[in-house]
Amino acid sequence: MQKISDLFIQNIKNFPIWVKQVITKEIFDDLNKKLEEFSELAEVNDLFQYMCPKVTFKGKQELQEKMLGLSEGYYIFLQELLDENNIFEITIKNSWTLADSAKIFCRLCEMEYITIPDYYTNKNVAIAQFIAGKLKTGEFLKRINKITTIQLEQAIRYQKELNDEGRHIKMASILIKLGFITDKGLDSLLLLKEEARKRLPINIGYISTKMPTKEEEESQIARMQKEISRLENENLIMKKRLKKLLNINE
Repeated sequence: MQKISDLFIQNIKNFPIWVKQVITKEIFDDLNKKLEEFSELAEVNDLFQYMCPKVTFKGKQELQEKMLGLSEGYYIFLQELLDENNIFEITIKNSWTLADSAKIFCRLCEMEYITIPDYYTNKNVAIAQFIAGKLKTGEFLKRINKITTIQLEQAIRYQKELNDEGRHIKMASILIKLGFITDKGLDSLLLLKEEARKRLPINIGYISTKMPTKEEEESQIARMQKEISRLENENLIMKKRLKKLLNINE
């Protein structure tokens, strides 16, 4: 069975190349603008959506026996991984948001039902944890090497001093105040989390834009002509009935 994600992408590929050129440029410019200071998060060859974690023995056992009685989404996620579907396919196939998938992913990792190489240093894991709300802004920035451990510790100390004075300021604002990130950088992070909560609109990308063959065009024309003929015949019958009711002679 062809994957939904493959159908989605194939339909986009079916656009004429002159359309794809425009789409590519517009999307590239849009990503650069929105993730200006975090361009590495948009690297096409390294995305959380492409990940396909391995299900562990514990995970397979739980999927089979369902001893913990987890929510159905967890078992769906495990089965999808066993079917070798990646995060992108799982998300759109089940009409989830990326945040939904990230939350399930993080929980299954914590339970050791799925495994990821270099779990504690993997950038994609950090992205998933941030989207799922498991990782705070400062720690996330440290994990993706946008700030250092020393800078994060400095920001935490400064935040504590402000809290002691009764001034409760979020870590993101502290990082901006200390010059470790910019307003644009914060906007990018907020956008990343906000967009992850959105679902892919149903039917977007599923309607093929492939040009019909000559045979398909002729078949379509024949069906249209048949429908026109049927409507004309019905119209003629209705006219005759109307004239009969009104006693109108030909």
